[in-house]
Amino acid sequence: MRFSGLFLAACLLPVSAVAETIYLKDGSTVTGKIKNIGAEAVVIGTSIGDVTVESAKISRVDRETGVSSPAPGNAVRAEDAPRKSYSDWHIQQKHGLGFGPGLGSMPGIILFYDHNLSGTSQLHTQLDVNAMTRVNVWDEKIIKTQRTMLLATYRHFFSEHAGFYIGAGGGLADSKFEYNGSSLSGSPNYRYSSTLSGTFLLAEAGWQGKEGYYFHVGLQPAAYVSSSDDYDVSKVPDVSNHRAVANEEHDNLKQLGQISLGFGWFF
Repeated sequence: MRFSGLFLAACLLPVSAVAETIYLKDGSTVTGKIKNIGAEAVVIGTSIGDVTVESAKISRVDRETGVSSPAPGNAVRAEDAPRKSYSDWHIQQKHGLGFGPGLGSMPGIILFYDHNLSGTSQLHTQLDVNAMTRVNVWDEKIIKTQRTMLLATYRHFFSEHAGFYIGAGGGLADSKFEYNGSSLSGSPNYRYSSTLSGTFLLAEAGWQGKEGYYFHVGLQPAAYVSSSDDYDVSKVPDVSNHRAVANEEHDNLKQLGQISLGFGWFF
């Protein structure tokens, strides 16, 4: 009978001892039975005794279904419950993918990947694809320019509780200028093209959202530090304003700075 009683008690012990878990912001957990939830701290009974955990250090509390709610006087109001900061989300969700428009000397789109290194630092990689076409009054495509940029920056967030950041980095750019002869010049089969490529440095300042789907907006001034350019305006026919427009579009190829808008997803 004594053996049967001990066996029954051992079987009932896991059922009666409800497992509840407190998740801390530093990634650790405390498991036991919660005895009291207050505005400033939570008391949980563990195998080594009662442990008091400050609310400010708590990320979340998981309670088993069926456990009685704390007394009204000890209940934590929603506005008093611990909330995750930007830093918490950066640690929990380390990867981000997104896309958006690039607003600069040439219209284009950007594709980007964000990797959170810590609560306040991030590695940002970005691919830019830009293109522009100029036509005459007869809707003939006279000049076409296109540019591709691949860049990477290191970002630092000012605070664990705000999304403002600054950053710096660099990348590679490859551009092409194309002139197609106009029937107006009498030589519609004439073609001329040039290339511009090089490395550049870039700075950043902006704001980024958090938690799952997010938005960012940033200023990205940039400039070449080394480049190769074989553009020669004298090879563009001196017809109407073709040379002036060609110079304008070539200058746009050299202007790398832009405002980036992005819509992404952290995971």
